[in-house]
Amino acid sequence: MLRLAGRADQHAAAFAHAAGMEVALARIYDAGEGGDGDGSRLQGLHGALAECGAAGRAIVAERRKGEDTASAIARVAAEAGAAMIALDSRGVGAMRHAIVGSTAIDLLRKSPCPVFVTGPAAGPQAGASEYRLAITTDGSPASRSAFVKLGPLLEASCLAVSVIGVYVPELADAPLTIELERREATCRAAAAMLPGCITPSVRVVRGEEFERTEHAIIRAAHEAGANAIAMGTHGRGRSLHLFLGSVALGTVERSDLPVILCGQ
Repeated sequence: MLRLAGRADQHAAAFAHAAGMEVALARIYDAGEGGDGDGSRLQGLHGALAECGAAGRAIVAERRKGEDTASAIARVAAEAGAAMIALDSRGVGAMRHAIVGSTAIDLLRKSPCPVFVTGPAAGPQAGASEYRLAITTDGSPASRSAFVKLGPLLEASCLAVSVIGVYVPELADAPLTIELERREATCRAAAAMLPGCITPSVRVVRGEEFERTEHAIIRAAHEAGANAIAMGTHGRGRSLHLFLGSVALGTVERSDLPVILCGQ
């Protein structure tokens, strides 16, 4: 796992430990940036690794001329052989995302790696004895991407997994029992995509009146005892997020748990 230096080291370290992954803590700097050089930067990264109790390596890299943030991170991750990228999000709203973009969503377009994001509402890492990952699905190809991309990463560790479906009632829906049965069938079909060593629990929750979908997802993850949430997202860009919104980005902004985003 490539982790960009920041405040989410405890969350990334906990997931990496549970999944049996090495942590590579990276610092990407601009040419001409002040400081005492790479030696000092590496020393600081090793100190951060020791502080969060993670065994791993430190990487210092310079951003290339004309390279945007997401491209630089994707390049360093590829050079490091990373299977996942972890970073901190500023949790910007829709209008700011439309103007300057979201590094997490940009990374999904530029790197095949899932992106582990700790948002602005994230709390301290829970000290539970068993690490549990909640993976959401609505049956769409985008949501299935989380199962496809995370499956190989979870196989070695047989991490505890809960598959979560959220039903938000709409006009012209079938009776409640039928809709819940459909969501459960969707969740079980998605769960079957996980490695055979994983026996996930399946949970379907009904969104409460006026409850946003992302709030229902976060609530369901807590009820399942999860330490992190994983979900697929289209990551199609700025105009889609501006006009239609994004459950994935909304979850990142509002969740007190880290969120793993998986592109198609």
